[in-house]
Amino acid sequence: MDAALRAPTQWRPIAAGAAYARAVPRPIAAPAALALWTAASACGAPPDAAPGDASAPAPPDASPADAAPPDTPAPDAAAPGPDLTLNAARAIADLSVEGDTFAADACELDPAEACVGAPGDRRLLRFAVETPNLGLEDLQLGRPSADNPNYVFSECHGHYHFEGYAVYRLETPAGDLVVPGRKQAFCLLDWQKYAADDPTVSDSARYVCSFQGIQRGWSDVYEARLPCQFLDITGVPDGDYVLAIELNAEHRLPEMRYDNNVARIPVRLGDPALSGPTEPCPAEVDAYSTRGAHRECGWDALGTWECEPGRRLRIGCAAACGLGACTGDPMLRVCDPADPWGNCSATRALGANDDACGSACPRVRDVVCPASGQLAVYAAARELGAAYTCEVDLAYP
Repeated sequence: MDAALRAPTQWRPIAAGAAYARAVPRPIAAPAALALWTAASACGAPPDAAPGDASAPAPPDASPADAAPPDTPAPDAAAPGPDLTLNAARAIADLSVEGDTFAADACELDPAEACVGAPGDRRLLRFAVETPNLGLEDLQLGRPSADNPNYVFSECHGHYHFEGYAVYRLETPAGDLVVPGRKQAFCLLDWQKYAADDPTVSDSARYVCSFQGIQRGWSDVYEARLPCQFLDITGVPDGDYVLAIELNAEHRLPEMRYDNNVARIPVRLGDPALSGPTEPCPAEVDAYSTRGAHRECGWDALGTWECEPGRRLRIGCAAACGLGACTGDPMLRVCDPADPWGNCSATRALGANDDACGSACPRVRDVVCPASGQLAVYAAARELGAAYTCEVDLAYP
């Protein structure tokens, strides 16, 4: 997997040499939805390419990633430090059930990854994981290396990961294990600014895969489309379950607190809402967590367009691109309606787009018409619930 898939999202322009803001820090407040899904989660029944050396900061004298897991209790909450937590609303917004086929030599079957139980057709529960740092200080790990036992090189992702950063499990509502816990390693970086309205949080990304960490007020996001960002639920009967996600389970990384590192998300396998993107988004997810083409809810099916199998084409509702017209700020997702897995998820889509040609209207380019000779087109407002129109047209080069 190309490491470019893990390049940080920049929500604001970053000036060259911009200063790293370190005004008087304060803990970052978690949004209401996050508190709802992570507080008292143990109860089991919740309501639900690297910069050059000149620009990289100098490595710390003693990186937390070089230390053995601490034997001491969690630090005093009053002591400064990072505070990793989970944005459960993002996982909920991006949940989908889909199928995929894995060759015997797929990286997902490599013993170091062990994401699927066997080659062939597998049923997958996909979800995103966003981990904001809500603490008083950055989480700074520094440069990974082959001789550091806390890092492992991921063949699927093409870069070093911090080992065991997260653990994923599928449980019954009573807490019994259904799909065994799988440790997921992460390349920890500044993906997007989480505390958007906090003036003491820097607007500039600082950490990347070659110098890992998460700034105070920023979050790392592992999108559902990434390799191994799922649980293999092949053979699991339909019914009610709980997706459990836990961060820093072995306390290898020092934090201000550890009691906010678990999210337990109810999942009903077999629910049609998980088999397509057109169901309404759950009421408990917030605008921040649903903003963008990654979400798996709140899309509208616009219809099916015929195309010439094997030909490349452009499809959109962007007058600036010479294709149709739009109002508002819509997004577009294009799929093969004959896909045997039958789910137009972000992973199964032939293409998706938000803004194109200098406008707020979408255009998906370089789509190859599938053998079915049809394209299923879905649209949604970038901001959940906002008004939009999207008059679709397609064209060949």
